This record gives sequence, structure tokens and C-alpha cells, in this order.
Amino acid sequence: MNYNILAYSIFLPTISVVTIKTGWVFYKNGTVFLFKILQNATFAKQVNNLLLIGYYLVNIGYTIFSISLWQNVSNVVDLINSLTKNMGLILLVLATLHFNNIFWIIYLNKSNIKI
Repeated sequence: MNYNILAYSIFLPTISVVTIKTGWVFYKNGTVFLFKILQNATFAKQVNNLLLIGYYLVNIGYTIFSISLWQNVSNVVDLINSLTKNMGLILLVLATLHFNNIFWIIYLNKSNIKI
């Protein structure tokens, strides 16, 4: 049995669902924060659209890059290790990017910098 194909068939749908759901939640709720800083509803919506596109591009790129680095999976233990390692890394990168964005939103809001 080819465990790499099984790993990809588990990994790709799972990461796709997490990416789409998380991106939609960020997009839906992010406009309020951006409007508070930018004071312009149209501009806040456009910036939010760009952030969503950037989020999806980072996710797609990192997912493809991480798959290209996978070692050969030869048994069930390696399958579970590869899946958890790669999913965990993607989630950590996304969480870091998210908290970085939140930090800058709070910083810009507190410093009263108008964009």
C-alpha cells in the first residue's frame, strides 16, 4: 500500500476545510477592526479582501511547499507522524500570522495613526 497517497488524501481535504473556514471567519469579523482604524467602510472592505487573498495564497503556497518536503511514508506510524507534523506546522504559521495582524491593528489603533 502506498501510504504517501493516503497521507495526501487525508491531508489536503483537512487543510482545505480548515483554511477555508478560518479564512472566512477572519474575513467576516475583520472588517469591524479595520473600519475602526481606517474610518472608511469602503477602504476597510477592500483591505479586508486583500488580506483574505493574501491569507489564501500563503496557505496554498505553504501547503504545496510542505508536501514537496515530505519523506517517504512507509507505515502507519510514519503516516500519523507526517500528518500531525505538517498540519501542526501549518496551523502554527497561520496562528503566528494572525496574531501578528492583530498586534498591528491594535498598535495602529492605539497610536492614532491614520492611513
